[in-house]
Amino acid sequence: MDFYQLNTFYHVAQRLNFTRAAEDLNMSQSAVSRQIEALEKNLGLPLFNRIGRSVSLTEAGYVLYKQCEQILRLVEGTQAAIETLKNLESGSLRVGCSSTVGNYILPSVVLKFIRKYPGIQIHVNIDCTKHMLERAEAGDVDIAIIAGPIESNVLYVEPFLKDEIVLAMGKNHPLVGEDDILFDSLSQYPILVRSEGSHSRKTILQHFARIGWDTISTVEFDTTEAIKQAIIAGPAIGFLSKFSIHHEVQCGLMSMYDHEPYAIHRNFYIVSHKGKHPSPAMLAFKTFLRKHGIFYV
Repeated sequence: MDFYQLNTFYHVAQRLNFTRAAEDLNMSQSAVSRQIEALEKNLGLPLFNRIGRSVSLTEAGYVLYKQCEQILRLVEGTQAAIETLKNLESGSLRVGCSSTVGNYILPSVVLKFIRKYPGIQIHVNIDCTKHMLERAEAGDVDIAIIAGPIESNVLYVEPFLKDEIVLAMGKNHPLVGEDDILFDSLSQYPILVRSEGSHSRKTILQHFARIGWDTISTVEFDTTEAIKQAIIAGPAIGFLSKFSIHHEVQCGLMSMYDHEPYAIHRNFYIVSHKGKHPSPAMLAFKTFLRKHGIFYV
């Protein structure tokens, strides 16, 4: 059935007058009559009784009229819902991110975004870079922010921000205040790193190998927060993102060394699946991220 024919039928059925229905629809009476005739032909049943100048619904016409009421209400509701999506008054967004972004960068950005677009529902999922990359490639999230470099045939990849991984230790660690910390001095203390799948772990171990520290002994933790608490308790050291220890350094709980060879640089990227059509909410969030990114690549 043709929607426009149904709409025309509904107006005629309401008015029981072809002339007035044509005026309502801003159509000629002959055009209205042709659409009704085509609809009756398509259905194989008459929809109106025409006795002289009087018009009334047949039994089939009455059934169709009641159905049209529901159909047109649904169409109107759908149009209204689409408009709210277009106007960013509603919508949902699944955001995936690696732990550094998810725990220390994204929360403030998301809060600013929902203050601007309160009708959009956001679900943030945090996982290690390896797992989040897999989810992004599977299309399980609308957008992801993860560390790179990223090589993928199915993802759009856009630079977001720079990160710096630095040597961190507790405020009372014996090495605090040393200007030149040698490898032999570091190797006397537990060096704490994230577990397998973490991009920071991979970056740190690659850096160790490049500068000849490939024999260094490490202790693995699943989370950055666990590493931070162990470092504060001491004596231990770790290589952590500047973003993750900003508060502790400001409060005097930690010291950091951000000069060679203790500064390790990496980049974070915004990724989305090439096969997924971007929703208005996703496009708005991407734009928001670009405006609120820090230290762009």
